[in-house]
Amino acid sequence: MDGLTDYGWGMSSFRTVIDQWAQFGIFDVLLPLLLVFTLVFAILEKIKIFNNRGVNLVIALVLAFFAITNPYVSVFFMYLFSNLAIGIAILLVMIVLLGVAFKPEDKTWQWIFGIGGFILLLVVLAKSGFFTYVFGANAFYWMQQNSAALILVFIVAFVIVALVVGVSGEKGKKLGTISQP
Repeated sequence: MDGLTDYGWGMSSFRTVIDQWAQFGIFDVLLPLLLVFTLVFAILEKIKIFNNRGVNLVIALVLAFFAITNPYVSVFFMYLFSNLAIGIAILLVMIVLLGVAFKPEDKTWQWIFGIGGFILLLVVLAKSGFFTYVFGANAFYWMQQNSAALILVFIVAFVIVALVVGVSGEKGKKLGTISQP
């Protein structure tokens, strides 16, 4: 015992308790089961297909048990939420930096934050293996080989969106009028 890892009470440390919970299956069985159950139950309650809360509960519980029998579901949630925690930390830093750089009345920070959030979503999905699962193992090889064309497509799409937003923003102005300061 080096004294650096003993943070607990008595003979066990907090790390030992976490390791025991991992051995019991708390992280790879119980937490994904609770997450799937909660999401399915909330969706069923919101859309009100069945007007019986007990039926919604049983359906959500059965679907949650079916979901955890697939080992990929637990691994997917583990990678997704561990990377999501990193992403949330990055978003918080981004919010602080944008708050220092821009005024609240300025709308530029909303665009920067939206684009940054979208990029962060793509990174989290890529790190969790979502794109490999959906597009196959060769998707990243294809994107690497065609990256120049993909960047060009994104630039053209950005210019088109900027032009459409700029034109629709100027529709309200009458031509030939002088704006008052």
